[in-house]
Amino acid sequence: MLRPGALGDTLLTVPALRALRRRYAPVTLAAHAGAARLLLALDEVDAALAFDDPRVARVLGGAAAGEPVVAWLDAARAPDLRATLVAPSRPAGETHCARYLLDTLAPLGCTRELDDTPLRVDALPSGEVLIHPGSGSASKNWPARCFASLIARLTPVRLIVGEADMQAAAEVERWVGHNLPRLEQPPLGELASRLAGCRAYVGNDSGVSHLAGLSGARAFVLFGPSSAQVWRPLGPRVSVRTFDIEPRRLAQEMAV
Repeated sequence: MLRPGALGDTLLTVPALRALRRRYAPVTLAAHAGAARLLLALDEVDAALAFDDPRVARVLGGAAAGEPVVAWLDAARAPDLRATLVAPSRPAGETHCARYLLDTLAPLGCTRELDDTPLRVDALPSGEVLIHPGSGSASKNWPARCFASLIARLTPVRLIVGEADMQAAAEVERWVGHNLPRLEQPPLGELASRLAGCRAYVGNDSGVSHLAGLSGARAFVLFGPSSAQVWRPLGPRVSVRTFDIEPRRLAQEMAV
């Protein structure tokens, strides 16, 4: 299975991965390196490759893979690819991305039942609210002043700060008026365990939010310019809110 993209793109593939693995095995996933390794460690796939692995490049260039290939990418990106099934990486309309990816497998005889049960993560219990103030784009970030106002109503709180989140985290701390406890650039396995065991999670439309949802966290995910109907994180305890929600109101909802 070839799935280019970031962490969230890979995690939205989980229901399709499960359906394909039930119908055909073993399954090798070539995707975001960290996500692919995590899904291998959690027994969601049988082998994992980073999408930039030279073996993937050879397959994209037309070399025979020696096994059936499912590729979610623009066919023009790899015109020589010899694949069993090629489909665009995202839906054209407002169908949820996970549902779309699963439906593309119908010609292969896979079930259409969408299995979004949480990953088999060992939880690290804590009473903390984990907050991820960043994302892949500043336009998808809830304003820092709103995060700060929410944080003032919650305790204890810890920021999740990845390599691309330094500015967003610093801006939140500026509005808060002091530094906050941080979980900085943790391995995905550790992050998944902390998310699975936290009291609650708050974040933007980001890969971390997708990991929170599939780790089983009680997750409150804030959507601004992107469509929640298409990109909502999977998981049984995910609640979506829009940017116009007041921090006071969100804190009240989290307290229920």
